[in-house]
Amino acid sequence: MLLQHLITFCKVVETGNFTRAAEVLHLSQPSVTKHISSLEHHLGVVLLDRDGKRVHLTPAGELVYDYARRIAQQVAECQAAVQALRDPRAGMVTIGCVHTIGLYVLPDLLLAFAREYPQVRLIVKTSRMQETLRLLLQHEIDLGLVTAPVTHERVACTPLYEDPVLVVGSPRLRSQLPPEMTAADLARVPVIGFQRGTRYRSFLDSELEKRGIHLTVVMEFDSHEAVRTMAALGLGLALAPASTVRRDLAEGTLVEVPVRDFPRISRTTCLILRRDGRLPPAAANLARFIARHFGVPAPEPLG
Repeated sequence: MLLQHLITFCKVVETGNFTRAAEVLHLSQPSVTKHISSLEHHLGVVLLDRDGKRVHLTPAGELVYDYARRIAQQVAECQAAVQALRDPRAGMVTIGCVHTIGLYVLPDLLLAFAREYPQVRLIVKTSRMQETLRLLLQHEIDLGLVTAPVTHERVACTPLYEDPVLVVGSPRLRSQLPPEMTAADLARVPVIGFQRGTRYRSFLDSELEKRGIHLTVVMEFDSHEAVRTMAALGLGLALAPASTVRRDLAEGTLVEVPVRDFPRISRTTCLILRRDGRLPPAAANLARFIARHFGVPAPEPLG
């Protein structure tokens, strides 16, 4: 009851008398009087001086009103936040993803979502794939986007799309290469590579090794952004996921270099969710939106 007493006290101060406060709070005037008396008794001080129908704050009342007003405001904010959790068109969603997706895929996706659901607050945490999985399992993110399928008893994994690896280079470098490239030609051309030991480089080397293809890597970087930038400058070819060079290909700063016997290599981008399915409505709504965006069935925990 102390919380209600503080709220009643605030209304009495703000309306200037007990009668108006009772009307605003939908209480009887005796109830309002009882709330104020109980609060004064609990605190052991007089909070209000009565002057006819008007009330005035005592020095103790001014102090208590300052605290009571802040408490009432925080309670109102708490109620609004809880209500937002129940509303799929409001609330907050935390997304975890690998850097490639965060840089090249998520911006357009979240722009489309934000246009449809402008009241939802979106927070993105980018990290390596294993860290994204850890964040999901520890309930630090609502959902995750990763570049390979995840097998875990507590995780539901939904494949979204294939991201093929393309051989790309600057238009100037392409003009210096044979019109019809082969895997043997590719092995003799300088290549801008992703850093050795990273997940993407290990995946790519493994796939090429199966086909007996060995690249001449002259530079290594720890980001796709750096790789595509160096390739656009003509310093070598790059073997890059299509999602990372889509804009460069459209703008003409990079061109695809067809290689006749180059194998099809691709990664599968997936949406991961905890199998407990305890997602706030806004997060469940985003998961469905992502699935619909890529034309796949709704994730398993969401039905």
